[in-house]
Amino acid sequence: MTSDDRWGRRWERHAITIPVAVSLLIKGERTKFHSQATDVSRGGLSVFMTREIPIGVRVQLDFLLPYSSTPLTLRGIVRTRHGFNHGIEFVHPTHEQQEILERTCKVLTLLS
Repeated sequence: MTSDDRWGRRWERHAITIPVAVSLLIKGERTKFHSQATDVSRGGLSVFMTREIPIGVRVQLDFLLPYSSTPLTLRGIVRTRHGFNHGIEFVHPTHEQQEILERTCKVLTLLS
């Protein structure tokens, strides 16, 4: 049993370290700041942010995955939070975005 199975996760996680720009509405104003992803799956990112974003908040994520030349802009929702670590589930990625995520996860699996 993998740790992903033990925690009831739907997708295998892959450790990465990439910059992520996070945008969200705070008190009606769009705020954008920089953060860092610590893992990726087909369904989301684990992101370390220097602010605590409440569970349920919708965000926009801009990032470039390893082994890909296509920048991604995805919407997500904060599903978990432990201090400054936030688990963000992607919301309605396009078919092309999903293919990039799946291809990257396959490469990361082969390299691990």
